[in-house]
Amino acid sequence: MAKENNLYSIKNFALKTGSAVITPSEIANILGKSKKFGNAYAARMVKKNLAKRIMRGKYSLVDDNFAIASQLINPSYISIESALLFHDIIQQVPRDIECVTTVNSIRLEELGINYHKIPPSLFYGYKRVERGQSYAFVAEPEKAIIDGIYLGMYSIDQLKEYLGSLNKKRLTELANNYKGYGSKNINKVIASLKKTH
Repeated sequence: MAKENNLYSIKNFALKTGSAVITPSEIANILGKSKKFGNAYAARMVKKNLAKRIMRGKYSLVDDNFAIASQLINPSYISIESALLFHDIIQQVPRDIECVTTVNSIRLEELGINYHKIPPSLFYGYKRVERGQSYAFVAEPEKAIIDGIYLGMYSIDQLKEYLGSLNKKRLTELANNYKGYGSKNINKVIASLKKTH
């Protein structure tokens, strides 16, 4: 019974910090034990439906896909079409959750999450939003557009469709903050869009 109480206390402790994803090492730290105990307790938490194994060495404590996606790989935030959906700029739900990160691009097919690599100097323009017992990092709508332009994911027609829902001043401010590779193209695309509105 004491061990079962420990399982609940691990989850409650982690959720108090807003963690949607936990590792065996973090479980071991909470318990003040070695990592091998963390693995054993993680397995017990899964068995008791207190956690779900989502990939090797990573366990989710909540069912919120946005919270999981933005905490699974660090650093990352929800962007592109998924952020536009969050901000009610589009209505069609993307097939996968789209995120950006400064580490390598990766597609987690089973989880339906895509991580796209961007340079560290472009990693800004996002906010922490509360999601039930946890939180997610989500791009501002204007930054989601900039990320999409940088990654070559938008056609001009798509961008024209979105422009009316965006803060054009904020779009320009965020674009001007980035001076690295691809910045000229981002500013060129935004300038051409503004001419059509």
